[in-house]
Amino acid sequence: MKTKHSLDDLKRFHHEAMNFFATELILLKEIVTKIEDDRLGKCSVLLISCGQTGTALLQMANQIDCFASEAIMLARAFMEKITNFCYAGVCDEDEFRAFVLHPIYKKYHSLGAAKMEDDLVLITENVISRKQKQQKFKEKSIVQEALNIFSEVNPRLNWTKKTLNQRIEVIQEWGKLMDVFFTINKLEYYSDASEVLHGSLYGCTFNLGIFDDSFDRNMEGEMEKKIYKDNTCMLLHLGMLIHESLTLISYSNNIDKQWDYSYKNRGQALNLLFHVLERKIK
Repeated sequence: MKTKHSLDDLKRFHHEAMNFFATELILLKEIVTKIEDDRLGKCSVLLISCGQTGTALLQMANQIDCFASEAIMLARAFMEKITNFCYAGVCDEDEFRAFVLHPIYKKYHSLGAAKMEDDLVLITENVISRKQKQQKFKEKSIVQEALNIFSEVNPRLNWTKKTLNQRIEVIQEWGKLMDVFFTINKLEYYSDASEVLHGSLYGCTFNLGIFDDSFDRNMEGEMEKKIYKDNTCMLLHLGMLIHESLTLISYSNNIDKQWDYSYKNRGQALNLLFHVLERKIK
């Protein structure tokens, strides 16, 4: 859809969105250190990783005319990490146990996998050595539990069998978060980011708007306006996901001051989002 905003206005909105997202990242970093809840504490590494991905997104936003496609790939990673954090925080015990033990299952298979530095002259010896390391590791009860949940022969299983949609449904059923933000991020970025990530023709031309009938890329200046508008909305959407993760944390940890600040910040971001999209708030 053609925007009525000028390029200068869109650049200003983009700067405001970057500030909003950066503020949410700072709050996230501060709040992670305040988590006392045992389950969320085990999940918190996902939020730490989100902070790193978010920092990379901000760096790309400073050169968004060069990194529009790369930004959407990181957006997918960011939204899936936060979705997984919230899902792992509210899912049943069996799913949570699988979440915790999946790295152990992956380590078991990594111990048995060929390595780039292996001496090709000693292939047989290397295989024997790897199998011995696997067997010794397997003696631990927690490793046996992990292999029982996943597989001793298949090294490529995901930590959960639930699709992203199903994970979002569990969050929705929990009923204490604004699950609509998870759905919006999934619909807006997940599929297109996959195309970009996997290098399809559609993915490699996605940022040009070639397959968007509502966008006329032949009009002078429209391409640049589209890039700034799209990235502004992305930063606002992802920042709102951060707030939802803080809301989850707030139910079992004392972060009232930080949550209140984030809530007000999110409200201003929502107003900006509606303005950028040229939609009236009813």
